[in-house]
Amino acid sequence: MLKTIINNFHIEKLFWIIKSKLKYMILVGLFFGVLAGGATFVLRQDTYAAQISFYVYSNPDYINDSGINLSSAEVGNASALLSSYLQILKSNSFLESVIEKSGIDPVYYTPGILRSEISASAVSGTAVFKVTVYDVNPYNAMLIANTIGELAPEKIVSVVKSGGIEVLDQAKLPTVPYESTSVSLMTFMGAVAGAALAAFFFIIRGLRDTRYRRLNEITDVYNIPILGIVPQMEEKDEKGNVKVILSDDSPFVLREAYNDIRTNMLFMGNGEKCPVFAVTGADYDEGKTTNSINLATNFAMMGKKTLLIDGDLRNGDIAQILGIESKNGLSEYLGGLQKKLNIHANTRENLDVITTGVIPPNPTDLLISDKWKDMIADLKNNYDVIIIDTPSIGIVADGVEVVNVATAFIVVIREFVTRFEREELIIRKLDAVGANVCGFIYNGMDVRSVDYNHKDYVNGGNYGKRSSASVQHKKVSKKKS
Repeated sequence: MLKTIINNFHIEKLFWIIKSKLKYMILVGLFFGVLAGGATFVLRQDTYAAQISFYVYSNPDYINDSGINLSSAEVGNASALLSSYLQILKSNSFLESVIEKSGIDPVYYTPGILRSEISASAVSGTAVFKVTVYDVNPYNAMLIANTIGELAPEKIVSVVKSGGIEVLDQAKLPTVPYESTSVSLMTFMGAVAGAALAAFFFIIRGLRDTRYRRLNEITDVYNIPILGIVPQMEEKDEKGNVKVILSDDSPFVLREAYNDIRTNMLFMGNGEKCPVFAVTGADYDEGKTTNSINLATNFAMMGKKTLLIDGDLRNGDIAQILGIESKNGLSEYLGGLQKKLNIHANTRENLDVITTGVIPPNPTDLLISDKWKDMIADLKNNYDVIIIDTPSIGIVADGVEVVNVATAFIVVIREFVTRFEREELIIRKLDAVGANVCGFIYNGMDVRSVDYNHKDYVNGGNYGKRSSASVQHKKVSKKKS
């Protein structure tokens, strides 16, 4: 998985993933924001602070004598006692006395918890110090602070034996929280966290997705030209089926797509009078059979005498799609069950069709037989071009066996269906048997795609130059180094 993510990592793809999933990231962010804000509103606990102040004497006799004027030296001596006093106030014995005296719940308020709720600080340059109690219950905060004020003077004198303290200001009931969890802040943080988690999820999933979505994912890897781009069709017929089979009334963009492919195929026939093109793919649902029919139809519309052979002896669909009889087809002839080859002549002007017939138990054997080779050799004398719809090479090996009669292979890649690793597999298989892969057909491109807007790439221009250059490579199936 990690290797796939690294190999699939591109800045452009990263931005595409974020852009395509942005609305979902926003929705997840909003959900987490509302969830965090609601939870904060229900579960939050405000903290209240109650404060009591003390005055420190260096001599305990000064506490009850209001006529004494303290010198600065005596104030300094009193200040020096503060650290000792503060330690006493946080001692376990003193805090246990506070818990008992105040009557607060001893199960919840242990000396350790109480110690964490108390802070004490000295007022700089004076003999005054303040004790602050923090608690979620404002009344308890006041009660604990004033209990400390009640017990501290006697406790300190009994322990230190020097100096003393006197309460200056008692603690009052706090009405405003000292510290409060912000619902708006938690909502914002929840939304950001949710959106970030969603982005991480979609990015990882997107980088693990090895389906083709851009032309450069092909051209950056292979020295094989793209013969043409077939757009994803949306128009439907009276029965609600998408109109993908080429005809005279097909949309202009569909007819032009196959005109471009046919034009480029004319340069891939190796000078043969009747080139044989085998159309294949990696897996099901890539449009291999549809493209075979449309290529044959386009050549026929051009005035070329064309033969379409359904060579997918395991799962042939051409007869059903064209509405013709499938029995007494190719398998019966190659298997010796029928002496004469049954050709459906003129299914449309200039287009003849050979169907699969019954599914044989040994399709591979039939496609490597001498009878198959002789049949193709004889048929080439009667046609200008032959199109063979082969099985998907990524699934069965039958399609590779057609190499013994094919002038060139055409590989169909379908946008958001074909995967990198599957395509590499079949290109390696074809390369291993010395097949001439003349080009790719990029099928099902979204008409909103940036690549589809490059009209010069689709209609010729740079594309024609690329195709011509690629013909020079004998081993076109090798990956770019």
